[in-house]
Amino acid sequence: MRSVNKWDDNLSVGIGLIDNQHKIIFDLLGDLGKASAARADKKVVDTLFDVLENYVFRHFEAEEELIASHRDVQSHSLEHYNLVKRFHKFRLGFRNGTSCGSTVDEFLETWFVRHISEHDKPLFTQIANGELTAETKSVDAYPYPHEERRRHKRIPHKKITNSSIVASCYNTSSLKSSQVEVVDISLGGLRFLAHHAHQPGDLLVLGCTLGKHFKMKEKIRVANVSDTSVGAEFVNLSPATEKFLMELYGAVNLRNY
Repeated sequence: MRSVNKWDDNLSVGIGLIDNQHKIIFDLLGDLGKASAARADKKVVDTLFDVLENYVFRHFEAEEELIASHRDVQSHSLEHYNLVKRFHKFRLGFRNGTSCGSTVDEFLETWFVRHISEHDKPLFTQIANGELTAETKSVDAYPYPHEERRRHKRIPHKKITNSSIVASCYNTSSLKSSQVEVVDISLGGLRFLAHHAHQPGDLLVLGCTLGKHFKMKEKIRVANVSDTSVGAEFVNLSPATEKFLMELYGAVNLRNY
């Protein structure tokens, strides 16, 4: 196998933002590989995995925002979704010593380099050369009936806990406090049932316990209201909540909650 732990100009997609982010991911994977080879403390390796995971997530978001109006956005987002799931599987196997003998370099070759070569280059090279025709499509118009349509998969509350998720809610617009019931949640936002009126654009502070132990307190902004059902998006989601939700499922981007 050829060495891929250093950036190769043949992997350039012709867009500086994307190339620079790819180079940073190479560096992060290189640090992870060195730590692993040196048998560094498990906490050090876990921290490097955390940094890499967070940066990869942000990189995939940047790519999807860049191609949001192009016809290939759905298939490319689905590829990202599958990559995140494979990353989680590799990390779990690496932590448990069951990664089938795959080293970080081998994972880099099969996971990241192949993605750049087979998916990023064909798409972004065309964009850089002005050859790709823009065509706006809704994210919900997904052409894959057996795959996850949304780039952020909603998790029904019953898959998180057997009881209802009751949350405290403070509306900074109306200055009123109330209790709401969270119906589902994703990395981009959540949906809840409320008996007090909320308006699109209202900024809320919502706190609750997810599962048995994780306590969440986040700012959210109301996106839509239908009777007692309220859809809201996270505002500056905290790293702790993001990590918790990422561990529940692999997903990348949300613009359509």
